[in-house]
Amino acid sequence: MTGNAQNGRGNGYRTERQRIERKNRLGYTTGTCAAGAAKAAAICLLTGDAPESVSLLLPSGKRFWFPIKGFEKGEGTVTAKALTVAADPNSPEVHVHLAYEENVSYQSGSLSFEIRGGFGVGKVAKPGLPIPVGGDAIFPESQNLIRENLLELSKYMHFGSICQLSVTIEVPEGERLARQSLMERAGIEGGVAVQETPALSRLATQEAWHRLITQALTIAKEIGVNEVILTPGARSERFAKKIFPDVPPESFVLVADHIEYALTQAKALGFGKVFYVSHFSKLLKSMTGKMKMSPKNFITSLVPVYHIALVEKASEELLSALKECEIPSEGLELLIREGAGNIFFRICQRAHRNLSRIVGNDFPLEVIFLSYEGEILSRFKTEEKHSLFNVLDQPFSPILKPIQVEGKRTL
Repeated sequence: MTGNAQNGRGNGYRTERQRIERKNRLGYTTGTCAAGAAKAAAICLLTGDAPESVSLLLPSGKRFWFPIKGFEKGEGTVTAKALTVAADPNSPEVHVHLAYEENVSYQSGSLSFEIRGGFGVGKVAKPGLPIPVGGDAIFPESQNLIRENLLELSKYMHFGSICQLSVTIEVPEGERLARQSLMERAGIEGGVAVQETPALSRLATQEAWHRLITQALTIAKEIGVNEVILTPGARSERFAKKIFPDVPPESFVLVADHIEYALTQAKALGFGKVFYVSHFSKLLKSMTGKMKMSPKNFITSLVPVYHIALVEKASEELLSALKECEIPSEGLELLIREGAGNIFFRICQRAHRNLSRIVGNDFPLEVIFLSYEGEILSRFKTEEKHSLFNVLDQPFSPILKPIQVEGKRTL
């Protein structure tokens, strides 16, 4: 049996080396690509040369040499092409079409710029972004980066009678990329956004996730949503929509492993309540406080579950079986099979306790614990933390048979 088959991933799954290479390759943001291509197009327009790279000035004042893929020259226009991943010729391209207007009476002074989106650049469809609804999704920081680099060029190159430069940004694969990404959640439709993070950044960076979460929460607040539902992935979100069928779609926000950042932002924006709907694996991370734990280390996260089972006086058979579990899904199946409802409740309670430390003990947070089939196993909310109640009164799944306990407990 092959390694992939043993892991249950199938032959199409990437090898470990391929996954590492993909994770470590460096990429450029669409905003950086647009600025670099615009500067290269201006050099080509003024001198006729086709530079292979240009010195790009960053907002921090630092510079780096940005590579250019190629050029196309037309009647009074130049198109420069850039790759979002320079080392990968098959990565998505960003094209910048540069045209100009002349005025024979124009002498010296500041150039004017017109920056707009073309094919593959989305439109802003929801309020809450720094661009008016209906505008091209070219964020202000990217527009400023383009202007600053073109103005810098005008200091040591003669623009003659050129008084205005028209910059049109296109992303040929933008519509396809938007369908495969989270652009629509960020309030952008019909293509991708042209925006900035640090110029050289790893793909799917923490900064990118934080920006997406902030945008989604801001949009929800702008349209009047008072309660948001945070989920770590698309699968848990699909189940969450069944639990909350009547709330607007903007209420659901994907957070991946960035629940701590999302909670901080939700509190800062003043939401009335936050729900965190999660599966076992992610909830274990919240319970242990190890949000960045890799899959190969999940076995260590089952140790606290074993300790909870000890406190709940689980049977010796269950304790021994928990020790043999290698992955969270095995442990969850075992606990469901044994009807360990009290253990689920304690997991949910501890996850809530750790997350509450981030935003304050009185912040209105509710944690909902799902099975991998979408069944609610347990839930815990802030209002319950100082109350007395029997854990058997909690809304467990009907498939469970909670371990019998006596009396009430102080939480």
